[in-house]
Amino acid sequence: MFNKTKIFLKKEINDFKKSETKELQEIINYHNNLYYNKQNPIISDKEYDDLLKKLRELEQKFSITKKVSENIWSEVKESSFVKVKHSRPMISLDNTYNEEELKDFDERVKKNLDFKFEILDYALEFKFDWLWVELVYENWELKKAITRWNWIEWEDVTDNIFEIENIPKIIDYKWNLEIRWEVVMPISSFKELNNIRKENWENLFSNPRNAASWSLRVLDTNITKQRKLKFFAYDLWSYDEITLSRPFPPREKGVENLKTYFSIIKSIDDLWFETSSFFEKCSWIDEVISKIDNFWEVRKKIDFEIDWLVVKVNDISLWEKIWKTEHHPRYAIAYKFPAEIITTKLLSVEHSVWRTWTITPVANLEEVNIGWVIVKRATIHNYDEVKNLDIRIWDNIFIKRAWEVIPKIISVIKEERIWNEEIINPPKICPSCWKKVIKDDEKVRYYCPNSLLCPAQISEKIAYSVWKNALNIEQFWIKQVELFLKEWIIKNLIDIFDLENKKEVLLNLEWFWEKSVYNLFDSIKKAKNIEISKFLIVLQIPWVGKKTARELSKLFKNKDDVLNFKFSIEELEELKDIWKEIAWNVVSYFNENKEFIANLESKLNINYPNVEMFQRNIWKNNDRRDVAMQHLYGRNNEFYWKKICITWSFKNYKREDLIKFLEEKWWEFVNSVSKNIDFLIAWEKAWSKLKKAQELWVKVLNLEEFLEKVKK
Repeated sequence: MFNKTKIFLKKEINDFKKSETKELQEIINYHNNLYYNKQNPIISDKEYDDLLKKLRELEQKFSITKKVSENIWSEVKESSFVKVKHSRPMISLDNTYNEEELKDFDERVKKNLDFKFEILDYALEFKFDWLWVELVYENWELKKAITRWNWIEWEDVTDNIFEIENIPKIIDYKWNLEIRWEVVMPISSFKELNNIRKENWENLFSNPRNAASWSLRVLDTNITKQRKLKFFAYDLWSYDEITLSRPFPPREKGVENLKTYFSIIKSIDDLWFETSSFFEKCSWIDEVISKIDNFWEVRKKIDFEIDWLVVKVNDISLWEKIWKTEHHPRYAIAYKFPAEIITTKLLSVEHSVWRTWTITPVANLEEVNIGWVIVKRATIHNYDEVKNLDIRIWDNIFIKRAWEVIPKIISVIKEERIWNEEIINPPKICPSCWKKVIKDDEKVRYYCPNSLLCPAQISEKIAYSVWKNALNIEQFWIKQVELFLKEWIIKNLIDIFDLENKKEVLLNLEWFWEKSVYNLFDSIKKAKNIEISKFLIVLQIPWVGKKTARELSKLFKNKDDVLNFKFSIEELEELKDIWKEIAWNVVSYFNENKEFIANLESKLNINYPNVEMFQRNIWKNNDRRDVAMQHLYGRNNEFYWKKICITWSFKNYKREDLIKFLEEKWWEFVNSVSKNIDFLIAWEKAWSKLKKAQELWVKVLNLEEFLEKVKK
């Protein structure tokens, strides 16, 4: 069935015969059973959506009477939960995958309204696409929770819902209220759950969505409690009844009335229901598209999987005029992001050598389109992961692509394994320099010990040194590094700074023109001016990353401290977050690489922080540290030596600019809220970090308050 599925996925709709429609119906039912009954899908959500879309078109094209596409829940097996009739149907949203389809949606809405103006307000929010739940409140209290079983009947899951922490059990609203939620399992909780199941030799959940659904539908409520589920409110039963017949929590002064979807959701938020943290009001469809285009950075920071955004006409009074079809409302549409999870076949495995000596397996795949990008390779972290996933050559696999990162194999479809496919073993010799590979007994890695002469390690180290967090040579990429090494134009990192003497050689290379060569020279010239913290990153001392390099940089007040490193392991251990192994690596590196450090330093103009008083008072002794920081920033500056966390971007400031500002002041930026931080700088729509900071009694400032205090 899997191979037939892949054939039908590739087949164009016009190439289908009427007889194949029945086959496609059987395929859809087969995958429905795997997904809803066995919780073990063998194709991705995107592939299933594509099949279902084709089936709908074929059933209409060939006038099929029994439409499987309209009854996808009909074959779901019976469950143990009590079934209840619901007061209104739950219909799905129509979806779109690109900008043009969004504009078509906008045109259809305006046409239905006979709309004569350019501006039409829309609301833009998350579409969680997980498991729908409706909560029924009566006389302030939560009385019932039901989740969809099929298109008509719902399951009563009230007992399980009472185990979810962020569900309000009592609300400040005495009238009846029916509110719809979606259950979500955070990615962090999903990883923790699968790690526990792996230790207990239990089957792993294929994705957080399946894990959340299964966790809510178990009869043992203790299991639901352990799964750390979260819910987000997104809908009400009757907007007219709420806004006209009954009082509803008023919004703050100056905020629009309750006739818009935006204001209704904000009022839900006032009742301490957790709602979409991304919730925007847009004045026209172009603004919607712009916010979708700029959504990438927001999505990276979310601790749950989001594949959709929902666009809704903001004015609720227009919804009835726009109306709806049998299957979906016409006043709203869901925008689907490019697919991140899809199935393909593993063809072979390469053994790649990295700058850290480690050898990593990289999978060569049967070519597949994922997220509008043709993918041929995927990463496998190490050979233990190969063993744990039981990955073999010619296996059908699930891969996931997160933005611009190389895809990762997340699971194997073992049910489709026909033969005893070839097992993947670690290499015995290095594929780059042919030295014997060594297994690190204390870790999971296999590595090549030939760090000074292994070609693969040399190119990786140079590429790392020229990236943006180190030398930041903008016109220099890994392919150029490999080419220059191959042609003997450079032999090491230091040779890069003498490339101007090889202008004619570069111009004779393919794809190198005079402008590109001069751009490269200009980038190299700019890179020579470098902060001491970035110089330490360029050196690539084991276990010294950006944060550690910034801490170490406080040691160096001039050139002599670099060339004649005199600090001991014990002194380094006194630095914040520098433990013994890092200290040993730093001291060993400076002792063993004096010639390289001196040659590299001679090519650069290193900038040292002007902190002479501070430089000798950086140790963990709090009294001496406080004296130093008061000397630098003034005794009354409440931010000296503080840990500061920042939420998402602000209206006029990028988050990364604020982080840079903090680090320049030698304050410490941290990514997450804990009892150990001193301040949270929160934007107006902050939710999870703000709530956690309030629970931990962490001082919260808005951006204006923070900037005002800094100026004092």
